[in-house]
Amino acid sequence: MKKISLLLLISCISVSWSYAQKSKVQTAYNFYKEPYQQYDKAKEAIDEAVANEATSGMPKAWYYRGQIYQSLFKSEKYKSLCNNCLMIAYESYQKALQLDPKNEWADEINSLWIPRLSADIYNDGVAELKAGNYQNAMDRFDASIKIQPSDTGAIVNCSIAASKLHNNAKSKELLQKLVDMHYKNEGIYSEYAHILKTENKTDSALLIVRAARQEFPESLNLIITEINILLAANRPSEVAGILDAAVKKDPTNPDLYLALGSTYDNLANPEDAAAKAALKPAQYAEYMTKSEAAYRDGLKVAPENYILNYNLGVLIFNQGAEMANKANDLKSNDEYAKAKVKFDAKFKEAEPFLEKAMSNNPKKDAEDVVTYKSTLQSLKQLYVRTNETQKYDQVKAELEKN
Repeated sequence: MKKISLLLLISCISVSWSYAQKSKVQTAYNFYKEPYQQYDKAKEAIDEAVANEATSGMPKAWYYRGQIYQSLFKSEKYKSLCNNCLMIAYESYQKALQLDPKNEWADEINSLWIPRLSADIYNDGVAELKAGNYQNAMDRFDASIKIQPSDTGAIVNCSIAASKLHNNAKSKELLQKLVDMHYKNEGIYSEYAHILKTENKTDSALLIVRAARQEFPESLNLIITEINILLAANRPSEVAGILDAAVKKDPTNPDLYLALGSTYDNLANPEDAAAKAALKPAQYAEYMTKSEAAYRDGLKVAPENYILNYNLGVLIFNQGAEMANKANDLKSNDEYAKAKVKFDAKFKEAEPFLEKAMSNNPKKDAEDVVTYKSTLQSLKQLYVRTNETQKYDQVKAELEKN
């Protein structure tokens, strides 16, 4: 009899304990529901219930936990009680479905609560992105994508956060998703190609941007992206034709004329691996003519542009220097005199461009300063050729000052 009584006593204690834990689930819900909405006490009760083996297998417990944590996030009073309310809510709903995919709340979870939760997570991600909390933003958008894999807004924003974090692997994964989805935004292709370019994956970058140009044939941005990839890869021969197309699309952009002129100049004056002058190509004269034409066309659009003025001035000055060098080989004084008239005229032609480059240079950044000094050096040599002593002294003094 004593043994039986002891067993009955143990059994009663076990039943009471199990009942107590199940009551925690209901207690949590009672604190959660209106009109009480005491989310702190609801959280305490539900956390205890899902941690206990007697109730951790109940779909109801996890369903309530999802609702409680989702409400915690929306409550100014109780929001501080959890660091990642929405993700805990999502994991709780998933747990309820995992325990019983056909539980009595399954339709409600799938059709109502998870879509609302996805919107909350997305909006929280937007807030974190605006605040500059890029890791938090990426985590939120990543979670939103898991809930709704076809949400292009979440994918785009997640890629922005990944880019801010310089997480190239994540950025490429997300951008590839958008490419596969034929997302109609040319910017994602430019960004994807840019990342590949920085990784020296030139061919892959070109595949992306050229495919994008098929989708967006009128995009100047994609043309410029392709040009930059080719220039970075030192493939100027492929650039000229693309630049010509770019100029036709945007004939008022002085940067395009500058790039086109520089490209033809580089083609005419190639360098070897040691950055020394290489053998001039057979099309040297053609390339130099096209380079000069591009600079002159650019100055029609932006006559005050100091870089266009500098490049054109140097190009013409070099033409004069080349003519003067050839004239030195002439043995006839008459022939030399005739040649001198021509190269002197060429030096004078270069002068106004170089002088405008000097006067218009803003000297705002290091590149401006370098170009300014180069302009002064060119003018110093020019004034020796043109025998302009006063101007020579002025630029010499300016060089010494800088």
